[in-house]
Amino acid sequence: MNTTIKDIAQACGVSTATVSLALSGKKGRVSAEMTARIQETAARLNYTPNRAAVSLATRRTKLVGVLMSDLRNTHIAELFMAIEEVLQSRGYTLICHVLDDKSMDTGRISSELIGLGVEGILYAQPMFLDPDEAFFRMRDFFNSAGVPIICNDEVGLTCAGMDVMFDFYRAGYIATKHLIENGHQVIGCVSGPANYRVSEQRLRGYRDALEECGLGYDPKLVFYGDYSTAGAEPALSYLLGQRATAVFAFNDEMAFAIYRSAHQYGLSIPQDISVVGCDNVPFCNVLEVPLSTVHVPTVEMGREMAESLIMYIEGHAGKKRSQHIYEPALMLRGSVHRRA
Repeated sequence: MNTTIKDIAQACGVSTATVSLALSGKKGRVSAEMTARIQETAARLNYTPNRAAVSLATRRTKLVGVLMSDLRNTHIAELFMAIEEVLQSRGYTLICHVLDDKSMDTGRISSELIGLGVEGILYAQPMFLDPDEAFFRMRDFFNSAGVPIICNDEVGLTCAGMDVMFDFYRAGYIATKHLIENGHQVIGCVSGPANYRVSEQRLRGYRDALEECGLGYDPKLVFYGDYSTAGAEPALSYLLGQRATAVFAFNDEMAFAIYRSAHQYGLSIPQDISVVGCDNVPFCNVLEVPLSTVHVPTVEMGREMAESLIMYIEGHAGKKRSQHIYEPALMLRGSVHRRA
C-alpha cells in the first residue's frame, strides 16, 4: 500500500496540514527542525506525492508533452536526453510520443496531450517542404492551445514559445567548401529524404559552395538516403560510379555507412575517398580514421529548448515568440585527403 500524508503525520505526531506545508517547501509556516523531520520520515516511508491531488491543490500538473522523431537516431536521442535531464531536474514529467512519417497523427496526439493537462509542448519533428492539410490543422491547434510550444525549426507558430534552430544551410556550405579547398572537384553527397526542409537546406549549401567555386551542381552526384546507416549502405558504390573522390554525408550515421562500405571494398579513407559528416556525434573521434564533421550543438540546443519552455510555463518569458539560431563549426580530423 502506498504511503499517504496521513501515515507521515501519525509517524511524526503532527497534523496532515503540517505535513502538507512541510512537503510543499513553503518557508516560515513550519519550523526548520520539523520540516527536516517530516521530509526524512517521508523519504524513509518511500512517500510519493499523488500527482492528481497536487494538481488539484496547486492548479499545476508539471507535465510536458514531447513530440519527436525516431529516437534510434543518435542525434535525436542526444537531443531528447538533454531535454529530459533539464526537465526532470526541475520536477517536470515528460509524456513522450515518437512519431515517424508513416504514423504521424500529430493532431490527435497533440489534442490528447492538452487533454492530459500538459503545461507546454516540445515539438522536435522534421518539417516537410510541402506540408499537408493535417500539418496546418495541427499548427492552428498549437496556436490556440493556450500553452507555450518550443520547436526545433520554424513551424510558423504565433503562440508563446521559442524556435531553437540550427543553420543547416551553412553546415552544407562549409562542409563542401572544405572538400573543394582540399582539391576535390567531383564531390558526391548523401542526402536525407528530399522532402525534408533540413535536407533541402544542406543541399542548397552544398550546391552554392560548388557553384561559387566554378564547379557545376550535378544532381547525379546526390544519393538520397533516410539519415540512417542502413539507408545509406548503397551510397558509396553509386557515388564511385559517378567518379566522386569525396563525399559530404548529411549526417554522421550516413557517413558511417561510407566507412563500412569502403572497408568492404578494400578502399582507404581518406586516400581513396574523403568523407565529411554532419552532427559530430560521440563516435566520430573514436573511429580508426576520425571523421571530419560539422558540429551541431545538440546538447546545448536540447537544454535551451527545455529551459526556455520552463521560463514560458513559469511566466518569466512573456507571451511573445522568440527564435535562436545556432551556427555550425567544422571539426577537422583525419577523413579528408588533400589532392594535388
